[in-house]
Parts: sequence; C-alpha cells; structure tokens
Amino acid sequence: MFHDVRMAQATVFEMTHLAQHDVLTDLPNRMMLNDRITPGDFRLPVAIITNSRVLFLDLDNFKHINDSFGHSVGDKLLQSVADRLSACVRESDTVSRQGWR
Repeated sequence: MFHDVRMAQATVFEMTHLAQHDVLTDLPNRMMLNDRITPGDFRLPVAIITNSRVLFLDLDNFKHINDSFGHSVGDKLLQSVADRLSACVRESDTVSRQGWR
C-alpha cells in the first residue's frame, strides 16, 4: 500500500510560508525577522552568524496615502517599495515588513 504525501507536504510548506511572510509583499514578517535576529544555538543572532544585514524602514505619513488615494494605491506603493528594497540588497540580507495588516 502506497500513500502519496506530496500534497500534505505542499500544504505544510504553504502554511509555513504564510505564517512567516507578509501576504501583501511576500517579505518576511515579524515572526521570521525575530527568528533571524534572536540568539540561536551559538547565542549569537542568526543575522550575525550569516553576516547578513537587517534593514528597518518606516514610511512616514503612510496613513495619508491610504486616506487620500485609497488602500489599493497604498498596497501598490508598499509592494513597489518591497520590490525595490529587495532588489538593492544581498540575498543573505533581510528586508522585512512589520505592518499590522
């Protein structure tokens, strides 16, 4: 008797990805960032062990954009910022969205 576990594995992978990434931008979320900057087995943050950098950026007056132009424009702006920042850093670096959405 054989049992194909590929569908279950894909579901677990997708659920793990959704738990660790922002739905709008697909950037790592607060949970994944915390995993990357909190001490690991060697009592050093993973970011230091892997020689990666962590970027924290705040968009001032972002509420004004949502209020003036609508949430769809605000969402597109966040996606654009995420894409541009991700394109400017090394693959080992972390760009993370800390938003409440």
